[in-house]
Amino acid sequence: MFNGKCAYCESDVVTTSAIDKEHFRPKTSIKDETTKESIRGYYWLAADWDNLLLACAHCNRTGTHETIDDDEFVSGKLDYFPLSDETKRAIYGGDLLEEEKVRLLINPCIEDPELLIQYNSDGEILPLLGINNRDKNMVETSVMIYGLNRSTLHKKRREKWMLIEGQILIIKELYDDYINTSDSKYLVRLIREFEKLKKFKSKDTLYIGVARFVIRQELTELRKIIVAVNEK
Repeated sequence: MFNGKCAYCESDVVTTSAIDKEHFRPKTSIKDETTKESIRGYYWLAADWDNLLLACAHCNRTGTHETIDDDEFVSGKLDYFPLSDETKRAIYGGDLLEEEKVRLLINPCIEDPELLIQYNSDGEILPLLGINNRDKNMVETSVMIYGLNRSTLHKKRREKWMLIEGQILIIKELYDDYINTSDSKYLVRLIREFEKLKKFKSKDTLYIGVARFVIRQELTELRKIIVAVNEK
């Protein structure tokens, strides 16, 4: 289901890090983010398929990380499951429907992160412009709890951004060469480079979120190139 990637940060967990069978709603206990006190967890969901995700140790376990500016912070989901209204927290036998309305962590199997988050060219994750306050709060809380702006991820997403920008630049330059010369060799290369760009969006690619975001920014221009080439 997750193509060997962490459900939260999209890093490779099959070959490079420990794999956690993550319970989205913690099964044993829940830690209050403010008081740090623990209450009983969602033990009745311990084996519920819809409550299980694949996660890396950095996102799921509490640890100290660094930002891109070398500032230290502590993150890791572990026993955290924050709600905007604690009175809506479900207990055994209770309905999760009301709790879902006040959940503050993104579940990538329910929400589409691409409809909630954006990136800057430095690789930082930010709330998507125009989303409502509840979704913005969910993005900010998820980024903090999962540690999605830790320096290692920051750098990987920035590298991905630069790779895709470079690929799009190649396509634009080849398009100009083809339009100016009508030489078929540029058309052949152009088609090949478009295929390379498509691979950045394949499901098994790491950090597909930033890849799709960058490509969407250039989608209008890329479509114009495709139409112009076909007409020519």
